[in-house]
Amino acid sequence: MTSTRGTGVRLGPVGVRLRRRPVLAATVVGAAVVAITLAGLLTGALALPVDRVLAALAGQGTSVEALVVDRRLTRVLAALVVGAALGCSGALTQTITRNPIASPDILGVVSGASAAAVWLAVRPESAEVLGVPAHSAYGPAAIGGGFAAAALILALSWRAGFDGYRVVLVGIGVNALALAVVSWLLTRADLQQAAVATRWLAGSLDGVRSEDLATAVAVLPALTVCVLLADRLGALRLGRDVAASLGVRTGRTEAVALLLAVLLASVATAVAGPVAFVAFVAPQAAMRLFGTAGPPPLAGAITGALLLLVADSTAQALPVPLPVGIITSIVGAPFLLYLMIRSLRRRSA
Repeated sequence: MTSTRGTGVRLGPVGVRLRRRPVLAATVVGAAVVAITLAGLLTGALALPVDRVLAALAGQGTSVEALVVDRRLTRVLAALVVGAALGCSGALTQTITRNPIASPDILGVVSGASAAAVWLAVRPESAEVLGVPAHSAYGPAAIGGGFAAAALILALSWRAGFDGYRVVLVGIGVNALALAVVSWLLTRADLQQAAVATRWLAGSLDGVRSEDLATAVAVLPALTVCVLLADRLGALRLGRDVAASLGVRTGRTEAVALLLAVLLASVATAVAGPVAFVAFVAPQAAMRLFGTAGPPPLAGAITGALLLLVADSTAQALPVPLPVGIITSIVGAPFLLYLMIRSLRRRSA
């Protein structure tokens, strides 16, 4: 049957139908990401024309231009990777818990990753036991801390099965516990260590180096797995019983999605610190922009990349530059309150 409303487009003989709204949204968001990425390479304390940026990227510019472009490129790539990882992680978390306010930073995964990284910052001798410098161990430590927090959440919330509401409640408690550990570590640190750790805890792209992006390699295979899980995740949004009736192995799918969410959030934290609220806002914004029935992981990744690029550009444009995590918190906190108030109103109606 052919739709008379023209809600899709037909591609080739295979008859693939694409809804116009997601295609249009992807085009607009993708174009905005490209535009802001180019602006990030061209503008700054030293403005460079397009030809000089291209020459520097090709290794034909001056040493100053090469240094400037290298730093800007590293920062832009970090914003893209971290934003995409957080956006996808938040969409996965909200899908498996079926709760719009669930995200890795609210559930304690990001705080667990932060606690492990701060431990190394204030106790660098812990890394020396493994024979590696402390700054090289931040990535693995953050990933390990994120998975440890997720394991604790599951151990405390598992009652003959996976329940999203229980996971959220336990996750909030684990988040508070991890934040308490971070506070305790800061009180035990000297002034210089505490200052470095405090700035990192705000979530910042200022100190990201090209070597730090090596940790982010895990983001690409994780996003690939999300593509393969797209249909199963869509079925999960309808409820576990409905998904099971459609042939989806709900337990296995939820476990894989949770592992991916923890990995993505931990990698993002390892690269830029705990950037707040991107994992929460991006999936909800993507759901409204793309017109989907639930938080879409891939659209959430694109939207997360755009949100972090905009937030970082705003942070750099201020008279006093701020860590990007402060900008995302200013935007995300009111949005969280809005969703909570709307949810309470629906329940009381």
